[in-house]
Amino acid sequence: MRRLATLADVEAAIAEALQSGGFFFADIQNNQVDAAGQAILRFIAAQGEGAIVSCQTLLQHFPHAEITFNLLLQRELIEEVDDGYCFQVELIRRWFV
Repeated sequence: MRRLATLADVEAAIAEALQSGGFFFADIQNNQVDAAGQAILRFIAAQGEGAIVSCQTLLQHFPHAEITFNLLLQRELIEEVDDGYCFQVELIRRWFV
C-alpha cells in the first residue's frame, strides 16, 4: 500500500474535486456574488496560484467596488494579506480561472 501522494495524484484529485463539486462552485458564482464580484474573482484568479494582488492594482481595475470587496471578504472567498488580496482557498481560485 502506497502512503505518499505524488504531484500527479494531487492534480488528478483537483480535477475530480472541481468536477464533482460543480454545484458548490456554481452556487458561489451564480448566487453568492454579483457580476462585479465575479469579475474581481476572475481577475485575482488569473494572476496565478498564491498571487496577492495589491489594493492599488484592484482599485485601478475596479474603482467603485469597495462594497463588493467587503462582500467577498465577508463570504471568505478572498482574504486581505499585507496591502492586497488573495484567494483564501486555492480550489476556489481554480474554479474562477
